[in-house]
Amino acid sequence: MKLRFLGVGAAYNPSLGSNTAFFMLKDQLYLLDCGESTFERVISLPELTICRAVNVLVTHLHADHIGSLSSFISYCGQVLKKPVLVATPDATLRKILKLMGIQPDDYAFRQDFIELFPGELKVTPVLVDHDPGMDCYGYCICDGEETIFYSGDANTLPPQILNRFLNKEIARVYQETTYQKKGNVYHCSLEQLCDIVPPVARSRVVCMHFNGDFFDAVQSEGFQIARPVVLHRIAEEVCDEKL
Repeated sequence: MKLRFLGVGAAYNPSLGSNTAFFMLKDQLYLLDCGESTFERVISLPELTICRAVNVLVTHLHADHIGSLSSFISYCGQVLKKPVLVATPDATLRKILKLMGIQPDDYAFRQDFIELFPGELKVTPVLVDHDPGMDCYGYCICDGEETIFYSGDANTLPPQILNRFLNKEIARVYQETTYQKKGNVYHCSLEQLCDIVPPVARSRVVCMHFNGDFFDAVQSEGFQIARPVVLHRIAEEVCDEKL
């Protein structure tokens, strides 16, 4: 399975949109995070129109990853009449959503990922290093055919994930990457990524969450680049909005 993106920018690079990935499986839409610019983009996504239900996997609580989640939940329920499941190991998110006017019965919430999704889809949260002040997670996602790893904001690849990737147990890694020098507490630098991923494996690493335009440097080192999808459909105007 391959992820597609609504945005690939870091928090201070809004021109590229909040870093948000998505995929469709059968009749369900899955989002990885829902940052500040995500709502504006996701409502023009054809998959949102045709899906039966929406699932949002949240990596952590920084605004560029959950900033428009409340609006999105409200829109799905009030306008589209579609159920939303929000899944993350961090229950603090429920308190944040309630403060923003989203009541517990407006959506489903799960911290336990065991048998969470139907069919062959298996999602496993992986604790990653990003912000010392909060728990942050990446996700191993298996659709029954292959497994990928989505890092969220992680300042390195966890050793167990890197080993599985190098052994080809993980088909692809989606890794946030900054052009700042290695040693950054919060983010993984391109320099650091080159140190830990050998050239033979770099074509299976998709870089994302860019803090600037250094795409040529990423590609010259053999990595792939996440690019946002081009959206054409404009969401219809709606009445009787809750917010």
